[in-house]
Amino acid sequence: MNGIYLLIVLTAVFAAACIILRRNNKSFEGMICKFMASFGFISISVIGNYIDSNNVKYFSLICIALMFGFCGDVFLGIKEIAPTFKKKLVPIGTGYFLIGHVFQMLAFISLYGMKWLTLICFGGGILLAFIIIKAAKMQLKGAFAVLLCVYYGMLIWKVGFAAALVMQEAIAANIMALVGACLFLISDTCLGFLYFTPIKKKNLFVTAELSTYYPAQILLAMSVAFR
Repeated sequence: MNGIYLLIVLTAVFAAACIILRRNNKSFEGMICKFMASFGFISISVIGNYIDSNNVKYFSLICIALMFGFCGDVFLGIKEIAPTFKKKLVPIGTGYFLIGHVFQMLAFISLYGMKWLTLICFGGGILLAFIIIKAAKMQLKGAFAVLLCVYYGMLIWKVGFAAALVMQEAIAANIMALVGACLFLISDTCLGFLYFTPIKKKNLFVTAELSTYYPAQILLAMSVAFR
């Protein structure tokens, strides 16, 4: 059990280093730390499955989700050192993260079955994303705007579904999943404003986005061990 706590600390250290480096505009060094933190998420889930191997299906789906998240980090990280390709890399990275969120939902569903009423959250999330895009005058159009609406719907559905899990069984792993889902929602909302609106204080949004993204991923990975 001590091994997983060591991994959590190391992952948190790399995450904190990434935030500090990004705030100081050291994109390359920050990207390396981000990759190390992403590797840490996957390692935490693997060690977690070793500690408690009674939920192999849940672990497998979470691990796949984290690997897709790692790929998303790679593409978005490359954007920091090759901004010329930003318009191509952001949609690709978003697509990988969306697939990761789908696998997270499948992991949740594998525990207690489908919660059909939570689909209301998915529809509401898509509508809310559309309203935010229009109200904030985000520079989005076409297929990518549709992708982001679906992506946001998935984030809000995940929060609603995780809340349903906690209401059904308020164990540590379900609570971790719920808090992680809420942090993902905050993180990606900040990212949307950071990427698609002409904000001036970008460092504030970068810090808020990364400070919520890393705990979200760590909590998701930890939910394997503490189930």
